[in-house]
Amino acid sequence: MAVQHAGTRDGDPRRHDRARLRLPSRRESDSQAIQAVNRLAAALVVLGVLALAYAGLWQLGIVPGSRVTLPAPVALEKPRPATPTAIAVAVATTPIALGVAVTATSQMLATPARVPSVPTFAPPHLAPADAPDRAVVAARPPPGYAVRLAIPAIKLDTEVKQGGIVQDADGNSIWQTLPFVAVHYGDLTARVGEPGNAVIAGHVVTLSEGNVFRFLYQLDIDDQVQVWDDRQREFDYHVVDVKLVPPSDTSVMAPTADERLTLITCGGTFDPVKREFSDRLIVTARPL
Repeated sequence: MAVQHAGTRDGDPRRHDRARLRLPSRRESDSQAIQAVNRLAAALVVLGVLALAYAGLWQLGIVPGSRVTLPAPVALEKPRPATPTAIAVAVATTPIALGVAVTATSQMLATPARVPSVPTFAPPHLAPADAPDRAVVAARPPPGYAVRLAIPAIKLDTEVKQGGIVQDADGNSIWQTLPFVAVHYGDLTARVGEPGNAVIAGHVVTLSEGNVFRFLYQLDIDDQVQVWDDRQREFDYHVVDVKLVPPSDTSVMAPTADERLTLITCGGTFDPVKREFSDRLIVTARPL
Protein backbone atom coordinates (compact mmCIF):
# COMPACT_ATOMS: atom_id res chain seq x y z
CA MET A 1 0.00 0.00 0.00
CA ALA A 2 1.39 3.36 -0.97
CA VAL A 3 1.82 6.00 1.74
CA GLN A 4 1.43 9.63 0.68
CA HIS A 5 3.07 12.34 2.80
CA ALA A 6 1.12 15.52 3.29
CA GLY A 7 4.22 17.61 3.01
CA THR A 8 5.03 16.50 -0.47
CA ARG A 9 1.80 18.02 -1.76
CA ASP A 10 3.27 21.51 -1.61
CA GLY A 11 6.73 20.48 -2.63
CA ASP A 12 8.84 21.75 0.38
CA PRO A 13 7.81 20.39 3.81
CA ARG A 14 9.47 23.44 5.61
CA ARG A 15 7.21 25.93 3.84
CA HIS A 16 4.53 25.68 6.48
CA ASP A 17 7.10 26.36 9.27
CA ARG A 18 8.27 29.56 7.58
CA ALA A 19 4.71 30.69 7.23
CA ARG A 20 4.05 30.27 10.95
CA LEU A 21 7.40 32.04 11.97
CA ARG A 22 6.93 35.43 10.38
CA LEU A 23 10.12 37.58 10.59
CA PRO A 24 9.87 41.39 11.02
CA SER A 25 10.56 43.48 7.98
CA ARG A 26 13.53 45.81 7.67
CA ARG A 27 11.32 48.85 8.11
CA GLU A 28 9.93 47.49 11.36
CA SER A 29 13.47 46.74 12.65
CA ASP A 30 14.60 50.29 11.93
CA SER A 31 11.57 51.69 13.71
CA GLN A 32 12.24 49.62 16.80
CA ALA A 33 15.89 50.72 16.85
CA ILE A 34 14.89 54.37 16.60
CA GLN A 35 12.46 53.97 19.48
CA ALA A 36 15.17 52.39 21.63
CA VAL A 37 17.58 55.23 20.84
CA ASN A 38 14.91 57.80 21.67
CA ARG A 39 14.18 56.17 25.01
CA LEU A 40 17.90 56.09 25.84
CA ALA A 41 18.31 59.74 24.87
CA ALA A 42 15.35 60.74 27.03
CA ALA A 43 16.79 58.84 29.99
CA LEU A 44 20.15 60.57 29.55
CA VAL A 45 18.47 63.97 29.41
CA VAL A 46 16.60 63.26 32.64
CA LEU A 47 19.81 62.10 34.34
CA GLY A 48 21.59 65.23 33.15
CA VAL A 49 18.88 67.48 34.55
CA LEU A 50 18.98 65.65 37.88
CA ALA A 51 22.78 65.94 37.98
CA LEU A 52 22.62 69.68 37.32
CA ALA A 53 19.98 70.11 39.99
CA TYR A 54 22.07 68.16 42.49
CA ALA A 55 25.15 70.22 41.62
CA GLY A 56 23.21 73.43 42.17
CA LEU A 57 21.90 72.28 45.52
CA TRP A 58 25.39 71.06 46.45
CA GLN A 59 26.79 74.50 45.69
CA LEU A 60 24.22 76.02 48.02
CA GLY A 61 25.07 73.54 50.76
CA ILE A 62 21.56 72.07 50.88
CA VAL A 63 22.07 68.43 49.94
CA PRO A 64 23.79 65.96 52.31
CA GLY A 65 27.56 65.83 51.96
CA SER A 66 27.92 69.35 50.56
CA ARG A 67 29.33 70.69 53.83
CA VAL A 68 32.43 68.92 55.07
CA THR A 69 33.62 69.56 58.61
CA LEU A 70 37.16 68.53 59.50
CA PRO A 71 38.00 67.11 62.94
CA ALA A 72 39.11 69.58 65.59
CA PRO A 73 42.87 69.64 66.32
CA VAL A 74 43.80 67.12 68.99
CA ALA A 75 46.04 69.57 70.83
CA LEU A 76 43.16 72.02 71.27
CA GLU A 77 40.99 69.41 72.97
CA LYS A 78 43.59 68.71 75.65
CA PRO A 79 44.02 70.99 78.68
CA ARG A 80 46.91 73.38 78.33
CA PRO A 81 49.23 74.08 81.28
CA ALA A 82 48.12 77.13 83.19
CA THR A 83 50.12 80.27 82.54
CA PRO A 84 51.74 81.46 85.77
CA THR A 85 50.38 84.83 86.87
CA ALA A 86 52.37 87.41 88.75
CA ILE A 87 51.24 87.89 92.34
CA ALA A 88 51.32 91.51 93.42
CA VAL A 89 52.69 92.00 96.92
CA ALA A 90 51.32 95.14 98.54
CA VAL A 91 53.74 96.98 100.81
CA ALA A 92 51.95 99.07 103.42
CA THR A 93 53.56 102.39 104.08
CA THR A 94 52.39 104.47 107.03
CA PRO A 95 53.36 107.97 108.11
CA ILE A 96 55.16 106.47 111.09
CA ALA A 97 57.35 104.19 109.00
CA LEU A 98 58.01 106.98 106.57
CA GLY A 99 59.00 109.29 109.43
CA VAL A 100 61.39 106.70 110.81
CA ALA A 101 62.99 106.28 107.44
CA VAL A 102 63.46 110.00 107.00
CA THR A 103 64.93 110.39 110.50
CA ALA A 104 67.36 107.55 109.98
CA THR A 105 68.41 109.00 106.67
CA SER A 106 68.98 112.39 108.25
CA GLN A 107 71.20 110.86 110.91
CA MET A 108 73.22 109.04 108.26
CA LEU A 109 73.70 112.22 106.27
CA ALA A 110 74.65 114.18 109.38
CA THR A 111 77.44 111.75 110.23
CA PRO A 112 80.14 111.80 107.56
CA ALA A 113 81.16 108.31 106.57
CA ARG A 114 84.76 107.32 106.15
CA VAL A 115 85.38 105.76 102.80
CA PRO A 116 88.11 103.09 102.90
CA SER A 117 90.56 102.89 100.08
CA VAL A 118 89.74 100.21 97.53
CA PRO A 119 92.51 98.53 95.55
CA THR A 120 92.15 98.68 91.79
CA PHE A 121 92.25 95.60 89.56
CA ALA A 122 92.76 95.13 85.87
CA PRO A 123 89.39 94.92 84.06
CA PRO A 124 88.43 91.32 83.25
CA HIS A 125 88.00 90.10 79.70
CA LEU A 126 84.31 90.55 78.86
CA ALA A 127 82.62 88.17 76.41
CA PRO A 128 79.73 89.35 74.21
CA ALA A 129 76.33 88.84 75.78
CA ASP A 130 75.24 86.73 72.81
CA ALA A 131 78.34 84.54 72.80
CA PRO A 132 76.36 81.31 73.49
CA ASP A 133 73.93 82.16 70.68
CA ARG A 134 76.82 82.80 68.32
CA ALA A 135 78.28 79.40 69.13
CA VAL A 136 74.96 77.68 68.43
CA VAL A 137 74.52 79.50 65.13
CA ALA A 138 78.07 78.66 64.09
CA ALA A 139 77.47 74.97 64.83
CA ARG A 140 74.29 74.78 62.70
CA PRO A 141 74.55 74.20 58.95
CA PRO A 142 73.68 77.05 56.59
CA PRO A 143 70.01 77.41 55.62
CA GLY A 144 68.44 75.76 52.59
CA TYR A 145 65.23 75.11 50.67
CA ALA A 146 63.03 72.31 51.98
CA VAL A 147 62.69 69.24 49.73
CA ARG A 148 61.30 66.68 52.18
CA LEU A 149 59.10 66.73 55.28
CA ALA A 150 58.49 63.91 57.76
CA ILE A 151 56.25 63.79 60.84
CA PRO A 152 56.55 60.38 62.52
CA ALA A 153 53.55 60.93 64.83
CA ILE A 154 51.12 60.93 61.88
CA LYS A 155 53.23 58.71 59.60
CA LEU A 156 53.77 61.49 57.08
CA ASP A 157 56.72 61.54 54.70
CA THR A 158 56.22 63.79 51.70
CA GLU A 159 58.10 65.65 49.03
CA VAL A 160 58.33 69.42 49.37
CA LYS A 161 58.50 71.80 46.41
CA GLN A 162 59.07 75.53 46.24
CA GLY A 163 56.12 77.85 45.65
CA GLY A 164 55.30 81.53 45.48
CA ILE A 165 52.40 83.90 44.84
CA VAL A 166 50.22 83.27 41.76
CA GLN A 167 47.00 84.62 40.24
CA ASP A 168 43.74 82.71 40.63
CA ALA A 169 40.94 82.52 38.04
CA ASP A 170 39.60 85.90 39.18
CA GLY A 171 42.98 87.61 39.00
CA ASN A 172 43.54 87.69 42.76
CA SER A 173 46.98 87.07 44.21
CA ILE A 174 47.08 83.87 46.27
CA TRP A 175 49.72 81.68 47.87
CA GLN A 176 50.53 78.88 45.47
CA THR A 177 49.68 75.28 46.34
CA LEU A 178 50.74 72.20 44.40
CA PRO A 179 49.00 68.82 44.02
CA PHE A 180 50.06 65.86 46.17
CA VAL A 181 53.08 67.60 47.76
CA ALA A 182 53.79 70.20 50.42
CA VAL A 183 54.94 73.68 49.40
CA HIS A 184 57.74 75.70 51.01
CA TYR A 185 57.74 79.45 50.37
CA GLY A 186 61.48 79.71 50.78
CA ASP A 187 61.91 82.93 48.80
CA LEU A 188 58.98 84.68 50.49
CA THR A 189 59.33 83.61 54.12
CA ALA A 190 62.49 81.99 55.51
CA ARG A 191 64.61 79.04 54.55
CA VAL A 192 64.98 76.13 56.94
CA GLY A 193 67.87 76.53 59.32
CA GLU A 194 67.95 80.33 59.48
CA PRO A 195 66.35 82.86 61.86
CA GLY A 196 62.85 83.61 60.67
CA ASN A 197 59.53 81.96 59.94
CA ALA A 198 59.85 79.12 57.40
CA VAL A 199 56.32 78.41 56.11
CA ILE A 200 55.24 75.09 54.54
CA ALA A 201 51.64 74.54 53.37
CA GLY A 202 49.65 71.60 52.00
CA HIS A 203 46.13 70.49 51.10
CA VAL A 204 43.91 68.76 53.65
CA VAL A 205 41.23 67.24 51.37
CA THR A 206 40.67 67.85 47.65
CA LEU A 207 39.20 65.96 44.73
CA SER A 208 42.16 66.29 42.36
CA GLU A 209 45.14 67.70 44.30
CA GLY A 210 45.60 65.21 47.12
CA ASN A 211 45.49 65.55 50.90
CA VAL A 212 49.11 65.65 52.02
CA PHE A 213 48.18 67.34 55.36
CA ARG A 214 45.03 65.26 55.93
CA PHE A 215 46.08 64.18 59.44
CA LEU A 216 47.89 67.33 60.52
CA TYR A 217 45.10 67.95 63.05
CA GLN A 218 46.34 64.91 65.03
CA LEU A 219 49.61 66.62 65.97
CA ASP A 220 50.19 67.29 69.65
CA ILE A 221 52.55 69.50 71.58
CA ASP A 222 56.18 68.31 71.48
CA ASP A 223 55.68 66.00 68.46
CA GLN A 224 58.76 65.98 66.26
CA VAL A 225 58.99 67.37 62.73
CA GLN A 226 61.90 66.61 60.40
CA VAL A 227 62.83 68.67 57.35
CA TRP A 228 65.52 68.00 54.76
CA ASP A 229 66.90 70.75 52.53
CA ASP A 230 68.22 70.71 48.98
CA ARG A 231 71.62 69.56 50.26
CA GLN A 232 70.08 66.58 52.08
CA ARG A 233 70.75 68.11 55.50
CA GLU A 234 68.26 67.30 58.24
CA PHE A 235 66.70 69.93 60.51
CA ASP A 236 64.77 68.72 63.56
CA TYR A 237 61.91 70.62 65.19
CA HIS A 238 59.27 69.99 67.85
CA VAL A 239 55.70 71.30 67.98
CA VAL A 240 55.16 74.18 70.41
CA ASP A 241 51.73 75.47 69.36
CA VAL A 242 48.59 74.38 67.48
CA LYS A 243 45.74 76.75 66.70
CA LEU A 244 42.93 77.67 64.29
CA VAL A 245 42.79 81.13 62.70
CA PRO A 246 40.52 82.78 60.10
CA PRO A 247 41.70 82.61 56.47
CA SER A 248 42.23 86.38 56.53
CA ASP A 249 44.81 86.15 59.33
CA THR A 250 48.15 86.30 57.54
CA SER A 251 50.12 87.19 60.66
CA VAL A 252 51.01 83.51 61.03
CA MET A 253 53.22 83.90 57.94
CA ALA A 254 54.91 87.10 59.09
CA PRO A 255 58.69 87.21 59.64
CA THR A 256 59.97 86.43 63.12
CA ALA A 257 63.23 87.18 64.90
CA ASP A 258 63.58 83.61 66.14
CA GLU A 259 63.88 80.46 64.05
CA ARG A 260 60.62 78.57 63.62
CA LEU A 261 58.71 76.32 61.24
CA THR A 262 55.04 76.99 60.46
CA LEU A 263 52.83 74.31 58.87
CA ILE A 264 49.55 75.50 57.34
CA THR A 265 46.49 73.67 56.03
CA CYS A 266 42.71 74.13 56.01
CA GLY A 267 40.43 73.45 58.96
CA GLY A 268 36.89 73.90 60.15
CA THR A 269 33.91 73.57 57.80
CA PHE A 270 33.92 73.78 54.01
CA ASP A 271 31.61 76.44 52.55
CA PRO A 272 30.46 75.28 49.09
CA VAL A 273 29.34 78.81 48.16
CA LYS A 274 32.63 80.55 49.02
CA ARG A 275 34.57 77.44 47.99
CA GLU A 276 36.82 77.56 51.05
CA PHE A 277 37.15 76.26 54.60
CA SER A 278 36.20 78.42 57.56
CA ASP A 279 39.58 78.19 59.29
CA ARG A 280 43.27 77.63 58.81
CA LEU A 281 45.10 75.07 60.95
CA ILE A 282 48.44 76.45 62.11
CA VAL A 283 51.17 74.26 63.61
CA THR A 284 54.23 76.06 64.97
CA ALA A 285 57.48 74.18 65.62
CA ARG A 286 60.87 75.27 66.95
CA PRO A 287 64.33 73.73 66.56
CA LEU A 288 65.30 70.97 68.96
